[in-house]
Amino acid sequence: MSRITLRKIFLLFLAIITIANPLFACDDTLIMLLTAKNPNSEFSKSIRTFMNSLTVLGTALKYTPKDSYGPEIEGMLSAWMEFSKKYMTNPPEEAKNDRQWVSKMNNTAKKIGEIRKLVNDKQFLNAHNNVLELSNDVGLFFEAVGITDEKQVFITASSDLNDLQRLVNNKLFPESKEKLIKIQKDLEDLKKYISDDDRSSASNTALLIESVNQSINANEPSEKIDQNISNLRTSFEELRSRILMNEWFSDDDNQKEGI
Repeated sequence: MSRITLRKIFLLFLAIITIANPLFACDDTLIMLLTAKNPNSEFSKSIRTFMNSLTVLGTALKYTPKDSYGPEIEGMLSAWMEFSKKYMTNPPEEAKNDRQWVSKMNNTAKKIGEIRKLVNDKQFLNAHNNVLELSNDVGLFFEAVGITDEKQVFITASSDLNDLQRLVNNKLFPESKEKLIKIQKDLEDLKKYISDDDRSSASNTALLIESVNQSINANEPSEKIDQNISNLRTSFEELRSRILMNEWFSDDDNQKEGI
């Protein structure tokens, strides 16, 4: 199979993931990458199930207005109970040396309780913001797994984009502009890992950062700002995919495999 064909298959796979799992609440594909070394382990399966439940709840809170989110809350609670039953006091092999594990589990349980209460009190915007914050915190479970500098940049960028969404939701526009400066730094950090062929993708991401900034400066409708943030997130995802594609399908690897 040719190098070009492999690239096309890889990009198609990532596109399908992105379409099937909108990144409104948390970054499911990032969790897949972080657990890629052992995707069939119970830890990998459990944490992906929990992250998916956060995505379902966050997406519903943001895009499906209704009086009750019982099924989505129950899905989140069920996934967390399954995860905590296995790992509350006994970290998985991947994190056996993490001395803060129990504290992280307890803090996550507390935040889940807060989200549930906010939903029950019909404070849906605050609940959605808390889902965004919690999805950022899930990356802490991987601190002891051994994250490369490259993937740490992925985690940081994903967290900053979630923070940007939360700040805009709360109409905290001065803070949003400060976060955009941080996201610009994330982009500069990602550029260290891109090939010359992918410079145009990085340039497009920079333009989208400025587009969000201009939307905020112009006091555009929240729907417009939100769409620009979604476009920016998608652009970061594409850039990350290209970085991984170049890593996984390097010329040296192809030569070794006879491709």
